[in-house]
Amino acid sequence: MNRTFRLPGLLLNAAYLRGRLVGDNQR
Repeated sequence: MNRTFRLPGLLLNAAYLRGRLVGDNQR
């Protein structure tokens, strides 16, 4: 299936979640 898209997707998801958390904290 989409095995190649899983790793980058997870990394992007983690980075997105982290950025959102940081933005919420800085606000």
